[in-house]
Amino acid sequence: MDDMKVGVVTGAASGLGLGLASSLVDRGMNVVIADINGDALAQAEKRLQTDGVEILAVRTDVTKADDVAALAGRTRDRFGRVDVVCLNAGVSLRGRAWELTVDDWRWIYDVNVFGVVHGIRSFVPGLLETGGGHVLITASNSAVTVLPALAPYVSSKHAVLAAAEVLQHDLVEVGSDVRVSVVLPGAIRSGMADAVLNRPADYGSARVDEKIRQASHAFLDRYGMDPRVMADDVLRSALDEHSFCIFTHPADVATLTAHTEALREGRLPNVVSHVIQEN
Repeated sequence: MDDMKVGVVTGAASGLGLGLASSLVDRGMNVVIADINGDALAQAEKRLQTDGVEILAVRTDVTKADDVAALAGRTRDRFGRVDVVCLNAGVSLRGRAWELTVDDWRWIYDVNVFGVVHGIRSFVPGLLETGGGHVLITASNSAVTVLPALAPYVSSKHAVLAAAEVLQHDLVEVGSDVRVSVVLPGAIRSGMADAVLNRPADYGSARVDEKIRQASHAFLDRYGMDPRVMADDVLRSALDEHSFCIFTHPADVATLTAHTEALREGRLPNVVSHVIQEN
């Protein structure tokens, strides 16, 4: 055991999760990385190896409370402390709200919402005992607007934003110094389009539209923000500036304003035109 700070990141094998882990390493922290994809996790562990810090990789299915509890236990056993918890794992699947199966909805909610719930229940009590620390929750810019053909994803991210807000209020009410931040990322280069390939068998088989998957990759590769650049900005806002709500793309603030104004006036807000066309 030593006095080095410790960060934990779920969904850490790619995208923003890997960027956050890399940024925490550069801040001089020991880092625990978790992901359901064991092969990608092992590759991430190798990429993150740096003199003076330790990387612990723990394969974790965030839909399972026992897995996340075990992740917290492994972290405490190895390092004796946790300072920053990044609840970042997330998945998505396109389809009309009435066409997606119950298993599709369950999978997305179990990862995006209950993955956060399990993280809160497994890590926050320890942070309360030590009297400090930071919980960073990844939502999406979809938490403040809507996109067509993504009802489970969009609604799950609305739930995550609300959960983060209530969590911070709860911590304030009990007099805790534990801070919460929620990041609402815009387009980022990530493996989100491949998440369905790691869908557990418990949720049945998923329809994989290879054309849409490849188009999503092409769009994010071209227009998505660099994950490490985004991660540096996010951690600066969260850990150094103590921001609660973090937008990665300034234009999303205007989108939120327009969305809220439409609701206030009783109108159906405009959707954000989806950039991936199906035809």
